[in-house]
Amino acid sequence: MLETSSTAAIGLHGLVKSYGETPVIPGLDAELRGGEFTVILGPSGCGKSTLLNCIAGLERLSAGRITIGGREVQEEEPKNRRLAMVFQNYALYPHMTVAENIGYALKVAGVNKTERAARVAEAARVVELGDYLDRRPGQLSGGQRQRVAIARAVVREPQVLLYDEPLSNLDAKLRHDMRRELAELHRRIGATSVFVTHDQVEAMTLADRIMVLNKGRIEQFDTPEAIYHRPASTFVAGFIGSPAMNLVDVTGEGGVLRLADGTALAAHSHRGPAILGIRPELVVPAPDGLPVQITYREELGAHAVLTLRLPDGTALRMATALGQRGGLPTDLRVALPAAELHLFDPLTGKALASATPATQTKKAQHDHVPS
Repeated sequence: MLETSSTAAIGLHGLVKSYGETPVIPGLDAELRGGEFTVILGPSGCGKSTLLNCIAGLERLSAGRITIGGREVQEEEPKNRRLAMVFQNYALYPHMTVAENIGYALKVAGVNKTERAARVAEAARVVELGDYLDRRPGQLSGGQRQRVAIARAVVREPQVLLYDEPLSNLDAKLRHDMRRELAELHRRIGATSVFVTHDQVEAMTLADRIMVLNKGRIEQFDTPEAIYHRPASTFVAGFIGSPAMNLVDVTGEGGVLRLADGTALAAHSHRGPAILGIRPELVVPAPDGLPVQITYREELGAHAVLTLRLPDGTALRMATALGQRGGLPTDLRVALPAAELHLFDPLTGKALASATPATQTKKAQHDHVPS
């Protein structure tokens, strides 16, 4: 039976990585809990793959420390860190069978043939490739080749499994199936897993916690639910969600939020300039709401996404259920329920901790635009 350690927490202490004078990670502190599935999420160039390579030992730190299971490893070679890595490209040996590919690292390590065969068979069973051990990579589908790469990592019985965008080369259906398989694999073996991706769907469906990176810095490190419903910054709010959260410049007058032209947009107790955020699915039709125009409609099957024009010309997106789309006129009125609003600092982009709705009564949760 494959054995892994679920106590191998990963500590990142003042981690700095620079290339010449260019800092990619200017200084990062985080604790990746043992046994958790952590997803590092961010756009291209944010430093997520560099961070993963630093943990793996493929990149040397410019400064700082890395601990795995409490042991400092930043000076250790990758082979001594008790971890395994799955890459975007499968990197399988085409002339070897599936069994030979899975067991190659064990062979190099001098594991005897009997034990090697047993561990290869178990790893293949875990990723449901037991019937394919005699085939070569060229005879497999993309999803099956990716499972061979995962089995090759798992067979080493690592404390930590690292994934560098392993699903990027798969088509949409295979990516969906592999997400489910990776989640099930994690439940079965319990290793500390770190998964890098730019795909928010992968992050939201796989992660116990998501680390959102922006220019080498952590914007938010929390559960998928918290990141979606309580974004810590406009960057997170705009990056998570499809469609992303609406972000609108407003000014609060201690009871109402107004657009630049003075139009009352929503009820709220905030005073001063702010960026208002609201999820498109939480913008609702309301007979006594704000008049808007529909400028664009995206039909997405189960729902439609409407682009609306507010009175001052600002765009606002609204997601509607399938059954509602046919009955919406070109001009309509919408409400932004006070209890669903987020406010962010216009200078820093950070969430305003004091940004609470005007009242907390049941009625206030459905307050529309004040007159």
